[in-house]
Amino acid sequence: MDLMSTNAKGKHVRGKRLLLYGTCVESGHPEILDRFSGYSKLSFCPEKEHINMAFYKLMAMMAVAEGLTVLTVDGSPHCVQLHYIADEVQRYSRRDFDVRHYVLEKGELVEVSQRAVKVSRYLSKVEKLLR
Repeated sequence: MDLMSTNAKGKHVRGKRLLLYGTCVESGHPEILDRFSGYSKLSFCPEKEHINMAFYKLMAMMAVAEGLTVLTVDGSPHCVQLHYIADEVQRYSRRDFDVRHYVLEKGELVEVSQRAVKVSRYLSKVEKLLR
């Protein structure tokens, strides 16, 4: 389902664990999505629509959803933003919910810590780690 076309409080969201994934995952590795059975799968393309649209939609959804998992292709300067907005939604939400992050690297699924997502937003911190 397309994130922006999904009812924020509808049956596919309320009480569900959401998988937000970049549309390029579906076109490049659709078999990976099968590993997330039991999730309501929501696609979004930050090259097509601004991430603020996804942020506000997710804020509404996470008022009634159980958790949020983000899946993108690793290295995409556009899709990495999905991880950042998930972090922001959790930060500003009035509810406590689990957020998990995954990337696809050479077809392999890699779980990424929330700490790694947060640090990657700050280039000065990344630079210090590299030194």
